Amino acid sequence: MTSRARFLGLGRSFFLKELEYPAVYDTSSDELYQVDANGLRELARADGSLDRADARFPREFLDFCLEEGVLVAGDSPWSREVTVGRNERPSLRYLMIEITRKCNLSCRHCYLGESSGIDMSVKTLEKVLDEFEQMGGLRLIVTGGEPLLHPEFEKISSLCAGRSFRTILVTNGTLIDERTARALEFQEVQISIDGTEAGHDFMRGKGCFKEALRGLENLKYAESDVSVATMVHQRNIEELDALETLVRSFGAVSWTLDVPCESGRLADGADTVMPDLAEAAREMDRAFGSEQHEPSGDHACGAHLALVKPDGDMVKCGFYEDVSGGSIERGLREAWLRLPRMRICELDCYCDHLQECGGGCRFRAETHFGRNGPDPLKCIQFGVSPPGRGAS
Repeated sequence: MTSRARFLGLGRSFFLKELEYPAVYDTSSDELYQVDANGLRELARADGSLDRADARFPREFLDFCLEEGVLVAGDSPWSREVTVGRNERPSLRYLMIEITRKCNLSCRHCYLGESSGIDMSVKTLEKVLDEFEQMGGLRLIVTGGEPLLHPEFEKISSLCAGRSFRTILVTNGTLIDERTARALEFQEVQISIDGTEAGHDFMRGKGCFKEALRGLENLKYAESDVSVATMVHQRNIEELDALETLVRSFGAVSWTLDVPCESGRLADGADTVMPDLAEAAREMDRAFGSEQHEPSGDHACGAHLALVKPDGDMVKCGFYEDVSGGSIERGLREAWLRLPRMRICELDCYCDHLQECGGGCRFRAETHFGRNGPDPLKCIQFGVSPPGRGAS
């Protein structure tokens, strides 16, 4: 039954965004609700003091918002700051930030190659967080290297709390003890698990599976939202049934699967790691939860995604460090607008699935077939035969 309390305000975890369309975003569930301009304008008035009698919500819309928790009702007025984050086209929704290049592991497939001592300054990070809020961003992904090795990680964690976007920590999990798990102020922690013990340790080093599993257990005890990322490789294809059971047993909110790219440490020795793409493609349907690399209308992979390196340079992604929008010292919005991006119409892909596929991972495509070629993994997933390797 819908509450008849007098005063209306936005729910605590809900924030208003101007993307390609007006929207309401729930940071707690990662749900995005599209609304019309009138709905957004009226929701912007819902600061806890909006009298129901003065509200101009259509009855059906109001009931839906109350049932979903977008709006809450109270018998007495309260104060809730309501702002609208205003983005660009295409909108920057998902921002990855490498806060350090330090790492405690030497994974076979790391696209960064050898670790280094570069750390992002806390001042730079705080500037990025503030500007990402102003732009109406949705998900902030803090990564590395191993982010927990940043010398001011605890301060960084606290800076991420209470934001109008969902904050996600990406880690190998080996450094998450009980105290660390309880102290984290991220809404989600993603741990890389690349198989059961044999497959994971083959990629990341002996003993790493047990340490990562201990990190997952500590996060579960701390009641954190956890997600898992897995690279499908030669040694874990037969382990994925068991791994899926494990992932679901931890109540993961998402599980992403991908295939390594021949970059960084994997530029040499890929023959011992890379799986058969046809076999790997059959495993992709196991994935569930959020995905931030989707195409958007005219634009290919990463249309809504960018990465900021420790030195403050905004790039397309970790594989394309030379495709830059410049330093965020000039402003996050300006760097995003200057960032080169590829249009789907530029691709040398000729099938009925192009709009849905969006050209897949452009780095993998370029590795196999050149800059404008198709992503062979996506081709196989959609039942299309890719051209022979090395075709233009």
